[in-house]
Amino acid sequence: MSTKDHVRAHRKIRRIRKKKAGRYRAWAMGIGKGVLSLAMLISLTFLGFTIYQYSQRFAGLNVGEIKVMGCLNATETELLNLAKVDFKDSLVNLDLKEVSNRLARHPWVEKAKVKRDWSRKALIIEVRERIPQALILLDDLYLVDRNGEIFKKIEPGDRVNFPVLTGLKHREVMERDQQAVGLILQALELLDLLGKHKILTPQDVSEVALSRKSGLTLFTLKGGMPIRLGSGGFAEKLDRLERVLPDLQQKAREVEYMDLNYPRKVVVKMKETGTEKSRKS
Repeated sequence: MSTKDHVRAHRKIRRIRKKKAGRYRAWAMGIGKGVLSLAMLISLTFLGFTIYQYSQRFAGLNVGEIKVMGCLNATETELLNLAKVDFKDSLVNLDLKEVSNRLARHPWVEKAKVKRDWSRKALIIEVRERIPQALILLDDLYLVDRNGEIFKKIEPGDRVNFPVLTGLKHREVMERDQQAVGLILQALELLDLLGKHKILTPQDVSEVALSRKSGLTLFTLKGGMPIRLGSGGFAEKLDRLERVLPDLQQKAREVEYMDLNYPRKVVVKMKETGTEKSRKS
């Protein structure tokens, strides 16, 4: 072998050795990094477990106070019983969503928000109660909220000075029959519009009859005068009603019905007198 060939062979061997050495170093560094990462993970896991165990035993992180806000019809005792939170419970580990869900089981609670107050070591419960808009007669009397939800059977002590919705069956309402729900929502829309009027308000209404065929019929508290409103267009119909109602309120018992289902007019049917009935007979 010539000197040049010998030099080239020697250089080639050096390159191969250098390349292998680089691979070993990279492999060793990879293993080192993996071991270091594993060690850090184990350390963090142990630290987290230690903190958890410590928080479970440290009385300073237990619930020190429970404050309930926003309840008018639901009592604090009822809500606390539903919340199932004990003063021995850790404030850190409480599942606030679960507590909120338990509170929502109360018939008066529309929404419940639960949060921690670290400065006072307190649990704050804020409830938004349902706003009843009417009663509905099914197998019994129930309260209906502004969203059309039948949420509570009437009990002694409940406020009952609301118009009564009639004409629907218990089964179709509880099964959320689409047409039945639509009629309830129309009735609530009507009552909401009446709340913006002065001559006839929701407090002047005793009953709203709901019918799949003829829509809504309102009965006045004074005189029980039937006012047929049908379906939809209630704002315009009520405007027409207010133009004629003042003259008829004193004769409410003589009115057989009023019908607002005709465009741009109000049809008033008066009851027949004894003389008129005799003539017909």
